[in-house]
Amino acid sequence: MAGGGMSRARSTSVGSVTTIKLTPGMTASELAEQAARLPDGAVFVAGFGDVGVVLAFGPPDGSATERDLLAAVVGSLAPEDFAPGRAGSDPADG
Repeated sequence: MAGGGMSRARSTSVGSVTTIKLTPGMTASELAEQAARLPDGAVFVAGFGDVGVVLAFGPPDGSATERDLLAAVVGSLAPEDFAPGRAGSDPADG
């Protein structure tokens, strides 16, 4: 990425499931970079989120387990993904 910044897209893999996490402000090229890293033949299996979105991809035969799907989604999240920058999200803000 230009300027040495961190990409706002994060991908994780658990079992046969790979996720891409999207956040506001990320560019199409950042998304394309993450999508290019998906395993060959991976298909979209589920999406989660509202502002920060997690896209989950698995094998085309549907063999991804629900456990792997949920573990991959949870594994893609970080503490700052929960209400970052939202007014009133920090009790210290009063």
